[in-house]
Amino acid sequence: MKFSLQFIILFALLFSCNPEAKKVTEGLLKEVEKIEKDGVTTHTEIEKLQEELIKKTPLTEEELLRAFPKELTGLALDKVSAIPGMGQVVGQFGNRKISLSIADAAGEKNALATVFIGNYSFVNPSTENRKFSNIERDGIKTVSDYNAYDKETEMWLLYDNRYYISLSGTDMNPEELWQAFDINALKGYKEMNK
Repeated sequence: MKFSLQFIILFALLFSCNPEAKKVTEGLLKEVEKIEKDGVTTHTEIEKLQEELIKKTPLTEEELLRAFPKELTGLALDKVSAIPGMGQVVGQFGNRKISLSIADAAGEKNALATVFIGNYSFVNPSTENRKFSNIERDGIKTVSDYNAYDKETEMWLLYDNRYYISLSGTDMNPEELWQAFDINALKGYKEMNK
């Protein structure tokens, strides 16, 4: 992938007659080289994670439900349910103030984890009302989408290199959602991962 992208950019650079197009192409080539040098997640890291996950047995729906948090920083669990056949549970807390989805990326569902890790270095462009960020919070890579107009946040993360977490909150920005979430609420899943 890296080689083919560089080749295409280099090809466009060499055969471009337009000076403006040449500048853009040169800039793209420099950006690709910078990404490679800065240590963007390598294929080796993704392959290693995939190999680890494929060897693991996915949790059953009952196990996923049993480990699901009963509260998040004082917000009681409204309801939780498993999505049949998906290896995923979904619940709401504090009268739907926070929604939490947990999917087990073990076994054949490892793409949930590998795609997240592979795409982590790419940040969507923000606008006035939509703010995207990829930030490590408490040592965990998180991706967030904050809709300033509706004051809603969606956040995704990979917990314990296995569980794909989707989190959303109303009337809170990403930092407020992270504080309300409390990552320690997921320790039941980490214990099952052993």
